[in-house]
Order: sequence, then structure tokens, then C-alpha cells
Amino acid sequence: MYRLPEDASAALLTREIPADQPLDAWPTRAPSGTGEALDAACAHIAHEIRENQGWLMVDTGLAGLGDELLCSAVWNLFTTLSRPVPQYRTGELFYPVEVSGAPALASSHYSSSNLTGGFHTDGTLLDVAPHVAMLASLSAADEGGETVLVDAVRLVEVLTERAPEHLPPLEEVQPFHSGDSAEDPVMLHPILSRSGSRLEVHYLRRYIEQGHALQGRAMDDKLVAALDVWDEFIADPLLQTPVLIDRGQVLLWDNFRFVHGRTPFTEHRSRRRLRRAYGLFPAA
Repeated sequence: MYRLPEDASAALLTREIPADQPLDAWPTRAPSGTGEALDAACAHIAHEIRENQGWLMVDTGLAGLGDELLCSAVWNLFTTLSRPVPQYRTGELFYPVEVSGAPALASSHYSSSNLTGGFHTDGTLLDVAPHVAMLASLSAADEGGETVLVDAVRLVEVLTERAPEHLPPLEEVQPFHSGDSAEDPVMLHPILSRSGSRLEVHYLRRYIEQGHALQGRAMDDKLVAALDVWDEFIADPLLQTPVLIDRGQVLLWDNFRFVHGRTPFTEHRSRRRLRRAYGLFPAA
């Protein structure tokens, strides 16, 4: 846990964003006049995400604020750290992740339910997948609801040690599609690739299966076997890092390095209310 210095926390309050701000119209630039303390804190956070452990829990020290001010504060942190990008082709920049009685976007059912879903990376259907993902908490569920991170660097090490024959299919380009509309483009990614010395992972098994279905071709047996083993290792508790995000805390991670999911949760007295954002480095 990284606790923001008090002067960096105070700097997050220099800009307030109205609660009714449309989800596709949140400001994408950092607030002005925040000072060196916040810049230094964000430089430390970026280093941890890009160069060190790949993820970081940040305590803003602002849990006592109302929801509107707290959302503004975490957004000001995120825009100082990175350049926000839309999460869907419909343009949403700051997205609520909480159980909702209203119909959800078909591509966003996972965000609006308490289902566990499949482990995945974010933004596989976007033209450019985000470098960094953020979940900021307004409140935690009564039970469960931990975000679960699995380091793909470690996954590849385990595959290399135990089942190296399954690596080649994961390094081939695969079609990704939401299955929502045949008019949506099929995005093409290798599940595992390298950019210099950095590992990059793109994954959501359902999207890969639907990408093949839309193209009218069956998945190769070797690919199916590789995905089965990949999912088996992801499900290993010894490779998982569960993280509970409490109010005022922000979880940030390298989206190209980690697959993530969550544990199921129950809500009686307290609702699990998160806000999600995607960003690119550098900030601007």
C-alpha cells in the first residue's frame, strides 16, 4: 500500500468535476497548479507499475470526502499519472463498476453484476489497448469482491517449465470479438507477445471463441489445449494475488502484464461501488 503524502492528496482537490458529467466527457488532461508533490507521487506510481512489481494500491487519504469530491480526486490522480482513453467505442472514460438494475451494455455485463466472469486483460476490442487500468473504490461489498491479479510473466515462466509445447499457439495472432454485433470489427492480437524486453498479453477467452465463430472457423485443437492449460494455471491460487479495494483506495496495474478477475461477492448493508479508467503512458 502506498499512502499519498498529505500535500499530494491536497493537490487532488484543485479540480472538482460535477457528478452529472457525462461519462464520455471527463477531462483528459491533468489539472493545473497541482505542484511538485503530486508529480513526484505519480512518478513513483508509474515506476512501480512499469518497472517494478507491475501493480500498486494507492491510499488517497481522502476516504472521508463525499462521493463527488472523491471521484474528482481519483480522476485528478489518474490524469496526472496517464492519458485517459475511452473504455468502449461509445466513448466512456470513467465507468461505474457496480451491480445495477438497469440494462447494461452487452459488452459490459461483467461490470454491472456480481458474477466472477473470466480472467482477462482490458481493452482487447479497442484499437489501442490501455497501458494502465484503474479501479477506485467508493465502497466495498459485505463479503468478497476482491480483484484478483495474475502476473503473466509468472504464468509464462510456469508454462515454460511445465508445458512449453503450449506456448506457440498462444504466440499466434487470434481474432477477438464481443459477439454483440457482426458489424463490430474483429480485432487481431497474439495472446502473448514481446515488445522489446516487455511481455504483452491480450486475453479474454470468450472473445477469442467468438472471434473464431464470427469468422466461421473452428478453433484449432492445439489452441484449445493451450487455452485450457493457460486457464488452469490462472486458476491456481498460488499464482493469484487477491486485493480488496476500500473506500478512498485506488488499484492500478500494468494491463499488458496482468490478467485479472474478481471473486464473487454479496451485498446486504454495503454495495461494491467502483469506478474504472484506462490510460496510456506518458500522461501528455
